[in-house]
Amino acid sequence: MPTPQQVVAILDGLKDPRHEMALQLAVWLGNRSGELRGLRWESIVWERNTILIRESVWEGKSTLPKTQKGCRKVVLTDEQMKILREYKEKHFPNAQPFAWVLPGQLGRPLDMGWLMSKYIKPLAQKAGIPEVHWHALRHLNNSLMLNEGVDVKTRMDRLGHTQDRVNIIYSHAGDAAQKAASDAVGQQLKTAQSEYNRQAAAA
Repeated sequence: MPTPQQVVAILDGLKDPRHEMALQLAVWLGNRSGELRGLRWESIVWERNTILIRESVWEGKSTLPKTQKGCRKVVLTDEQMKILREYKEKHFPNAQPFAWVLPGQLGRPLDMGWLMSKYIKPLAQKAGIPEVHWHALRHLNNSLMLNEGVDVKTRMDRLGHTQDRVNIIYSHAGDAAQKAASDAVGQQLKTAQSEYNRQAAAA
């Protein structure tokens, strides 16, 4: 599993904004790769800082998330939502609600396996970072929350291990805990970014 500092180093080497956003969303949300591919602009509830996880794309097929528990929501921080909004406004200002957040070729979402093998893994290897894959980033998200004392229910809700998929999406109970969890993830990434910048300046 990579560290926050290693994720920052990989992000610094990515040039395509879709690739950067894919990696950021993976760490912010803790999503499975198919769930990242399944994100559409209509999945984002801007006024509530919320992303709805209700679609997964795997091997060209769009389905519900991997398990019945997978339909869920994740509440992000104001800063994370600002980054996401700027990404949309700068690169996809005319995107329709049903369009993919991470578009690929021929109307399909970005190929996450290709992105990992073609860009992320080579950058990781160049930086001397051990094996990186999408599931390791999901583990990192959980680890960052655990390190900051986020309670088990909130972590389970965010990662898709809750039983009641309808209520968890449409109820606003627990939103404050969700935002606190995103704050915990975001703060550790900001600390890692500051340290990365310090080391780069000293080099």
